[in-house]
Amino acid sequence: MTVIKTRRLSAKAAIVVSFLLVAVAGLATWFYTSSSQNDQGMCQRFLEHERAPSALGSAYRHDLTCAELGAAIRHVTTGEPARHHSLTQAQAMKDILVALADITDGSHSADRQLTTPLSLALADYSPDMYGILSPGRDDYLSRELPSDEAWQDGKGAHMSIGAPPLFRVMTFLSGDPEAYANLRNSLTEQVAEELPGAPPSRTEEALSPYPTVTSWVIGKMDAVAVAAQEDMGGQESAAWDKQVLVRLSSEGGTPPSFDHDPAGYITDSWRETLPEQPPADLLKVLEAQSVEMTRAWATALSTSDATRSSLVTDARKSAFSAQRSALRDFSGS
Repeated sequence: MTVIKTRRLSAKAAIVVSFLLVAVAGLATWFYTSSSQNDQGMCQRFLEHERAPSALGSAYRHDLTCAELGAAIRHVTTGEPARHHSLTQAQAMKDILVALADITDGSHSADRQLTTPLSLALADYSPDMYGILSPGRDDYLSRELPSDEAWQDGKGAHMSIGAPPLFRVMTFLSGDPEAYANLRNSLTEQVAEELPGAPPSRTEEALSPYPTVTSWVIGKMDAVAVAAQEDMGGQESAAWDKQVLVRLSSEGGTPPSFDHDPAGYITDSWRETLPEQPPADLLKVLEAQSVEMTRAWATALSTSDATRSSLVTDARKSAFSAQRSALRDFSGS
């Protein structure tokens, strides 16, 4: 290390250093103020949307702050137990998503007072998110128009919007790494619940549709990660990667037995593959999730090596195709 001898700064150098410090501080203040103003502007645009009063009900006020809006959204869309909703709550969530999709421009929010409660509310609708993002789900495709209402079936109340509008909202939220982790964790749990629903068979023909669909959904979340970081600088992106990895890693534990808790086994087996330290490119780690979850599931079913290899290949291809498709649609929106 080079040792620099202490010396007195010249008057000219001192002026230059002082100027630079003031400029940097001013830039940081401008960025924070600008981000806060942009977020408050987004909240105000939401409150001015025609669906806001009906969605928020008695919680609506035209002058809600972003923090108050986030709390109101979570209040009117969720309750106990988790992932169970009334028809009114499901319709409120649909109205909120439609409004947000209308006013988002592809950018992401920096205000966690809004993104955290909103992402938690949306994560509570993981079965619906999974249905919307899955290919060929007629029950969701047939009700995706803004004019279509929420509905009920034997499993409870549901809502649907188009996959591209949902993707825009998820990207808007996911500039906040905490929000992205909330969404990805909820869909990870949903995927882990879907895979054990396959028929009791070890043949590739019977099993292959399941990882193809689940990996498509995971691939959409990979695409959200790409889109959310599109305008980030190197340091901001690295910080985002680190926070996401910490959240994804912190949720797991020792995998239970597959027979006792198949979803828990699949999820925790994947979490065991996560690195302890942020890698140079977190996207590669995220992209491996579909493969690792499929491998854990196929191994637990005691499939043949050839069948397991084929299922893993299908998962990888499906996730990549979903990511590419989502980003293509997003760039054209």
